Amino acid sequence: MTSLVRPATAADLPGLAAVEASGDRLFDTVFEGVDWPPPVSGQSRAAEPGFLLVVGEPVVGFAHVLSLPEGWHLEQLVVDPAHGRLGLGAALVDAVCREVASRGGSRVTLRTYANVPWNAPFYARHGWVELAPEPDWMAPMREAEECIGLQRFGRRIAMVRTVLPVRPG
Repeated sequence: MTSLVRPATAADLPGLAAVEASGDRLFDTVFEGVDWPPPVSGQSRAAEPGFLLVVGEPVVGFAHVLSLPEGWHLEQLVVDPAHGRLGLGAALVDAVCREVASRGGSRVTLRTYANVPWNAPFYARHGWVELAPEPDWMAPMREAEECIGLQRFGRRIAMVRTVLPVRPG
C-alpha cells in the first residue's frame, strides 16, 4: 500500500482542498454544528516549508508536513471517506515517517482530537504517543485552534512519534 504514496505534483494541488472538505464532512457524524473555515488550498500548502505526500490519481488522500524550527509537524492528514478503511491513512503515516527520517528528522508531532476514533486513537495504533505537557512552541497552534473554535468539539492533544533513522545502502 505504501507504494501508492508519492510526493505531490503541481497537478495534484488543485484537488487537495476538495479531499480535505470531504474528510471534514466526516466530523458531522460525531460533532453537532461543525462550521469551521474552508480548507486551505493545495497551492498554499505547497508554499509552506515542508512537504506534501499524496495517494491516488486523482488524489484521494494527502499528508501535509511542516518543517518548523522545532522539528517536523504533521499539519494535516486526510483520506476521502469514500476511500476510507483501505489502509491509505496508515500508508500516508508510514510514508511521512520515512520521509522525515530521510531528511534527518528523528520525530514528528501533530495536534488532534483525543477521542475521535480516526484521530488520536488511530495515531496511537500507529506508534504515536501523547505529548504532555505540550511544548511551549505549540502555543500559537493552540491559539489558532481556539480562534476557530476547535476545542468546543472535544479535547485537543499533541502527539509525537519517533521515527527510525534511514539506514544507508
